[in-house]
Amino acid sequence: MDELSKTKHMVAGNIRRKSKNSLDQLYNKVILPLDDPRREKLPARCDAKWFYKTFCGTEDMPETLPQEIWSHVEKLNMYDPLAVLICVPEYRNTHFEGKVKGVNGVSHVVIGTSEQETGVVDPVKVYKEYSLLFIEALQAALHQPEMPEGSAKHPDLLINETAQLTSNFSRAA
Repeated sequence: MDELSKTKHMVAGNIRRKSKNSLDQLYNKVILPLDDPRREKLPARCDAKWFYKTFCGTEDMPETLPQEIWSHVEKLNMYDPLAVLICVPEYRNTHFEGKVKGVNGVSHVVIGTSEQETGVVDPVKVYKEYSLLFIEALQAALHQPEMPEGSAKHPDLLINETAQLTSNFSRAA
């Protein structure tokens, strides 16, 4: 997030602020006793150890938990933007392996059926491409003149440009 915000793009700064705020709120809940009503509907498995493993990249917790957690965060899961990229067939077929699951007679492809079976072919490659795509897009947006009202690109053109971008990233990696 900090790298993304270095683009100085308003959206990147907003994503960082909101992510930090959300993570701070979550952290403040997970460190509470399990019976504390301020945890709201947070499952018991979501405790400080889980938080450190999920967001700080370690199962080693300090003896005294810090008041501020952001500087300890190593990774965030940005599912919504990744879900959009998965909608691009070339990107999905290159980077993900889904499992077919039947629900009421309808087949669905599910990517990531468990912590062990994430469905990601090469997580490091996806992370690098994903991060680069965000940074490049935000930096490019800073240098684009504003489009006059009513001159937005046709959705098919945007789909083609997105497919071209993702195939370029696949070749570059």
